[in-house]
Amino acid sequence: MSHSLIRTAVRCLGVAAVALPALLSAGAPALAGGVSGPAFYVDHQLYRTVATPTDLSGTGAPAQSWDTIYSFGAVQRSVATAAPGDPGFNGGRWQVHAVSLTGTYAAALAAGDHDGNGVLDAADEVQAAIAAGALVDQGVVKYFVCTVNPVPHGQA
Repeated sequence: MSHSLIRTAVRCLGVAAVALPALLSAGAPALAGGVSGPAFYVDHQLYRTVATPTDLSGTGAPAQSWDTIYSFGAVQRSVATAAPGDPGFNGGRWQVHAVSLTGTYAAALAAGDHDGNGVLDAADEVQAAIAAGALVDQGVVKYFVCTVNPVPHGQA
């Protein structure tokens, strides 16, 4: 092998040795996923999840193969329509519906917080606030898969 070819190979290996760790560390947060803290409510119970970098939009899966998560952005935690053990639970296949306030959060609570605990924490509460005009369902913004795990008592 010529000296020129050896120098080129050594240079390439040197660049790879420097670049690879940088690329891996930059991508680590996106690949890490991991168990979240309290993330969303189902039927007045707080759940956490294991995030997955999935995007299932465009799969053509029928509507009944998804459960709904209502996403409030920064207003409050999301609310899902089903959890493991519920009839028809689809195993963590979600369609995310963005919801927005038409007025104040207090008005949304007045319209939907049936149990008076100060948060919309069940799908029927979200749907009541939508029906009353206090929230607007902006439609599906994402399709993905994630687990549904009850938050252990004392970790909320």
